Amino acid sequence: MALVFSCVPLRAQEDDLQLTARIAGERYCTVSSDVDALQITLRLRYTNTGNRKLILYKGNKLFYQIFVSRNLQDAAARRYETRTTHSRYYDQQPEKIDDAHPGNVFTVLSPGASYEAEQVITLPVARDEGKARRDVLTTGDHVLQVIVSTWYESKKLAEALRERWQRRGFLWTDMLDTQALSFNIGKNRSAVVCQ
Repeated sequence: MALVFSCVPLRAQEDDLQLTARIAGERYCTVSSDVDALQITLRLRYTNTGNRKLILYKGNKLFYQIFVSRNLQDAAARRYETRTTHSRYYDQQPEKIDDAHPGNVFTVLSPGASYEAEQVITLPVARDEGKARRDVLTTGDHVLQVIVSTWYESKKLAEALRERWQRRGFLWTDMLDTQALSFNIGKNRSAVVCQ
């Protein structure tokens, strides 16, 4: 069954960097006898809406906070069905951050330019509506909002790099949030074995 979605802004972003999201794919997989996992692939688009170049960290050490509500009114009132945090930390070689110039773990966005990334998030879904637990989603309509980190190092290092790299652009370190994404969990869904 396909995931149905639409984008509705919860609030207008007035910053120089705008984050938008769309659902690029979904699948259900089996977690236990009473819970499935809904894996949603989000396509995140970072757009420089200001008038100066921005330097954006795009490396491995980011986290994503996921908030799911029944509708836009509940989301605006911060009444959530579930809240989770997803991290993107990998056992890879240390990233070179503190350098004379922004390295390959950064992207420089000119005014009007965009950068896209994908992130897979996982949400728990009750298989049996009558046995649903708290923080487990049930069939029907839901609203998803994502808050994304853009920096993981210290504020002191960010300020030093911002000063050092100012001729190349402004180092962005504030968290960003997406507009709300409406989606539907159908009753007749098939789940594969989780890997």
